[in-house]
Amino acid sequence: MRFPLMLGTVSAAMLAAGPSSAGALWTELAAKRAALPGLHQEFTVTQSYKTANGSQGSERQIVLDIAADRWREKSVSGSGSYLRIFDGKDLFYMEEDGGEFERIKRKAKDPAPIPRAYAASDPDWSKAKEAGRRPCGFEGKDHQCVVLEAPLKKWTRNNGPNNTTQMLDGVARIFADLDNGMIVAAKTLQNIQTSRGGHQVEQTFTLKRFSAAAQPESLFQLPAQGVKEVKELSQWNAAKIKKQLAGKPAPAMTASDIHGKPVDLAAFKGRTVLLDFWTTWCPPCRADGPALDKLYKKYGDKDLMIVGVSVSEERAIVEKFLKDHPHSYPVVLTTENEMPRAYQLGVFPTYIVIDKDGNVTAALEGDQGFSDLRNVLRKAGLEVN
Repeated sequence: MRFPLMLGTVSAAMLAAGPSSAGALWTELAAKRAALPGLHQEFTVTQSYKTANGSQGSERQIVLDIAADRWREKSVSGSGSYLRIFDGKDLFYMEEDGGEFERIKRKAKDPAPIPRAYAASDPDWSKAKEAGRRPCGFEGKDHQCVVLEAPLKKWTRNNGPNNTTQMLDGVARIFADLDNGMIVAAKTLQNIQTSRGGHQVEQTFTLKRFSAAAQPESLFQLPAQGVKEVKELSQWNAAKIKKQLAGKPAPAMTASDIHGKPVDLAAFKGRTVLLDFWTTWCPPCRADGPALDKLYKKYGDKDLMIVGVSVSEERAIVEKFLKDHPHSYPVVLTTENEMPRAYQLGVFPTYIVIDKDGNVTAALEGDQGFSDLRNVLRKAGLEVN
C-alpha cells in the first residue's frame, strides 16, 4: 500500500484560506471513526529538533488499535517498546513486558484522552481551515481525503525558578479519510522558547498500513496478572541494564554534541564504546574525568570511543566546567537531546560499555565504577592504568 504524505511545508501561510466549517468537519470525522467496528493502524513517526547549534532527529513506529471510545497505542523505537491503553475510563502507561504500569491521573472535567496521531499537539479546531481534497492514495479502491489545517494552542510550563518553557506558535496539518474519519498523515511544527534559547520541533505521522475490523477485547485491558501499579515507572540503572540488555544490541542513540557535531552509536561499530553519564556536581565524576580523557587520547583514534553524557544541566554550566576541565571526547547534553529510556539514568557516574559488535557488555555505577571499569576494559583488550 502507498500513502503519500502530501503535506508540503508547514507555515502560518497555510491558515490563510478555506471555509470556517473545518472544525465541524473534524467532529464529523471523529463520529465516523467511532462508528467503525474497530480500526488497526501502523504509523512511522519522525521527529526533528532544530537549534542554533544543530539538529537531531528520531524515528519510531506506532501501532494503534481503536474500538469506539477505547484504544491501545504501542510505540516502538531504539529505546524500547511502550504502551498507552485507554479502557474507556482510565489511561495506563507501561513498558511492554515491564511488569509495572502507571495510571495517568486526570480531572473529571477533562476530555477523554486520545491517541497521539489524533491529538496532533492540541490544535485549536475553532480556527481550523480546509486546504483542499484529493485522493488518499490507497492501492485498489481509493478514498477521498481532506486536508485540514489549524493553529496549535499555545502553552507555558514552569519548570522551576527562572526556568520556563513556552510554545510560542505552531501549526498542525491533518490528511484524513472522508469515508471513515481515519488519519492518513499528520504533521505539526512548533516553535519553542526556553531559558536556554529557542528551538523548533517538527513531527510527522505517516500511515503504512491499516485494517477496519473488530479488535479483541483483551487489547484494551491490562494483563490480569504479572503487573503492579506504581506512581512512576522504575528508573533504569546499572543493575537493570545488566539484567535486561547484557549481550543484546545497545539502544540506538542519535544526538548532537555540545559543539553541534553528530554523535551516532551505530557509526562506532568496530570499536569499544564507553558511555559516561556524569554531572558537574558529582565528585566521583570529577575524579574519573582525567583518567577517561587519558584513555581516550591513547585509544580514541582506533579502538575506543568515549561519549560523555552530561545529565540535566544547562549548557552554560557545562561549558564553564569544560573550560576548566576539558575533555577530548564528545559530550552530549541531555537538555538538548532526546535520550532513549535506558539512558535516562539518575546515579552518577554510570558507565555503559558496548562491544565492537554493538552489544552491551557491562554497566557500572557509583564511586567504585571506574575501578571495576578498568577490569572490563582490560577484557576488551585495552591497557588501563
